[in-house]
Parts: sequence; structure tokens; C-alpha cells
Amino acid sequence: MTLVGEIERTELVNQLVATIGEGPAETLMKCVLPEGRDQVATKDDLKVLSAELRTEFRTEMAKQTRFLMVTLIALVAPLYAAMAAQFFV
Repeated sequence: MTLVGEIERTELVNQLVATIGEGPAETLMKCVLPEGRDQVATKDDLKVLSAELRTEFRTEMAKQTRFLMVTLIALVAPLYAAMAAQFFV
């Protein structure tokens, strides 16, 4: 599948306007892209989003890892201290 560039799109719109008029051409183009061309995500948009999501994911995973480690230390340290106290008594 070959991608259509801006030049081809512009030529198509101009031909549509010449053939069916400006109003109907605009209506047809809205049907093809209902939200407009500015609402279509490009590969570059997806790359930026991917990088942002990875950064956010790593940040959240680091927070969860720190929480887990602190919780485990808080639970294990007293047990270790109790075992060590029995061993050295």
C-alpha cells in the first residue's frame, strides 16, 4: 500500500473542487477523515507517545520497587533481629 502525500491530497481536493464544487468537496473530505487531518496520528506521533509511556512506566515501576523493598525490609528486619537475639543469648 502506497502512502498518499500532501501534494497528492491537495491535487485531489483541487480536482474535487473543480469537478463537484467547494462545498461538496469539503463534505466528501470530511467523510474520508471525519475528524480532520490534524486528528490523524503519524508514526512520529506514535514514537513520541511510546517514549513518553516508557518513561512513565519506568518511573512507576521504580516507585513500586522502592515501596516493595521498604515494606520487605520493615517486615524482615524485626524477624532477623529476633532471630539474632536468640542466637546470641
